[in-house]
Amino acid sequence: MKKRADKKRLDGKKKLVSLTSQMEADLRLYCREKGVGSESELIRQAIVKYLAADYDDGSLNLAALKTVGSDVAQLKDMVRILFGYLRRMHINLLAYHGEIAPEYKDAALSSAANRHEKFFAAFRESLRSDPPFFEKLLHGYVTGEIDG
Repeated sequence: MKKRADKKRLDGKKKLVSLTSQMEADLRLYCREKGVGSESELIRQAIVKYLAADYDDGSLNLAALKTVGSDVAQLKDMVRILFGYLRRMHINLLAYHGEIAPEYKDAALSSAANRHEKFFAAFRESLRSDPPFFEKLLHGYVTGEIDG
C-alpha cells in the first residue's frame, strides 16, 4: 500500500467543532478555489498560520536585534583592543627602527624578542587598568562565545 508523498499525516487528537451550514459551504468553496486537498488540511494550515502569527511580530525581531547589538558591541571592543595593540607596536618599531650591521643581527633578534615580551607585558598591564572590559573579553574567550 503506497502513500501519496504530498499527503500530510494527521495523527493528533481529534477535535470536534460545530460549524454552521454557511461555514461548511465557505470551507468547501475555499478548498476548491485554492486547491487545498481537504477541509482538515485547510483547518490544519489555518491553525499553523494563526499560531505562527504570534512569533512573526516584533518580539522575535527585537530579540534578534539585541543579539546583533551585543555582537557588534563585542566586535567594537575587539577592534579597540587591536588598534591599541597596533599603535603601541608601531611606536615600539619606530623607536627601534635603525639599520644595523650584519654582525649584530643575531644579537638584535634576541634583543627584539626580549623587548617584545616586555612590550606585551606592558600592553597586558594596560588592559588590567580597565578590569570590567578585560574580564568581559576574558569571559567571552574562555566560554567560547567569541568563536560564535
